[in-house]
Amino acid sequence: MEPRWNFEGEPPFEERTEAGINLCAYFDAMPDAKLKTWTPEFTDEQLMAWDGNFKSDGDLLLPCCESEEVDAAMYRRYIAACIRYRDRVRAKLMAEA
Repeated sequence: MEPRWNFEGEPPFEERTEAGINLCAYFDAMPDAKLKTWTPEFTDEQLMAWDGNFKSDGDLLLPCCESEEVDAAMYRRYIAACIRYRDRVRAKLMAEA
């Protein structure tokens, strides 16, 4: 059973825009098993293939986000912070689940 992640509710590590908030929620919905297969060494093309939700123009297809696009650089910043968050809270949340 997947814990109820709340990366979206974490204090921001950078100024959050609408896209940043939605990206946090996007990562909250990502299964932990998938996130554990992430590697920062992915090229942008590998990142896009790994996620599977990027458009042909190189931006993430993120519902409810019209003001800003999520490119590979933003994705990398947020996924790194999400992984740090999950590493910090995983044991506690798994015990509660």
